Amino acid sequence: MKKNTKKGGMSKGKKVAIGAGIGATVAAVGAGAYYLLGPNAKAHQKKVSLLMAKMKKEVQSEIKKAEEVTTPLYHKVVDVVSENYAKQYKIHEKEIKAFAKKLKSEWKGITK
Repeated sequence: MKKNTKKGGMSKGKKVAIGAGIGATVAAVGAGAYYLLGPNAKAHQKKVSLLMAKMKKEVQSEIKKAEEVTTPLYHKVVDVVSENYAKQYKIHEKEIKAFAKKLKSEWKGITK
């Protein structure tokens, strides 16, 4: 019998782990889509919209406490607030992360 002497090959365990990770990601995306586009879509979308408005107000409130607003400070505030919301509302984690990214891109429009 000849032994496999290839270097850099992936073990069967790693392949299974990667496949499981991909499967879990697909399931999460499907669940999120069903939640926002399913039978109660209007109510769920309204909840997400209200949550994002609440998150934005909290970011603005934290920024008002600072003497000087800089890009790194603003990004840190957005990160902290979004992490807190993601922990509280695990079902909306994907939307919260996307909204945090949007807030970071619009930081110059924020006034104290």
